[in-house]
Amino acid sequence: MGNVGLGRQRSAVEERLTRPQRLVRQLSDLDSGRLRRLIRSGHLAPCFDADDDERAVECPICFYFYPILNQSKCCGKGICTECFLQLMPSKASKAVHCPFCKTATYAVEYRGARTSSEKKLQPEEEQTVNEAKMRMHSKTRSASELILLPYKHC
Repeated sequence: MGNVGLGRQRSAVEERLTRPQRLVRQLSDLDSGRLRRLIRSGHLAPCFDADDDERAVECPICFYFYPILNQSKCCGKGICTECFLQLMPSKASKAVHCPFCKTATYAVEYRGARTSSEKKLQPEEEQTVNEAKMRMHSKTRSASELILLPYKHC
């Protein structure tokens, strides 16, 4: 009984995939134990080897191909774990904005491997999000133009 079957599905992750392999800069405050726990619990994608498989997806930051990427919580864009680690602030710096949509608080989630039908839907979903952003931007611009109209006294 209990909560059997609830929560994230855990799968065995090779130890080498819990350690960054291609960091551009050294992260002095990287907590490797915490990183290992986040990867093993399914909260972050493993630090996969670069892949040249045609089904692999490209990280838009480092341009390497991976079997699966983390997803930005704000806009759903993919990013590999190592690029995410390099974007995250050190303890001494301030919060990071999303590198894709500039949302003030950047966070990612690992959703696991996508099915082929989910991969086919991604371009449509991105188009829908972009259209909504453009509509919001045009409404905001129209409202600001209305405020700036000269006021005529009677």
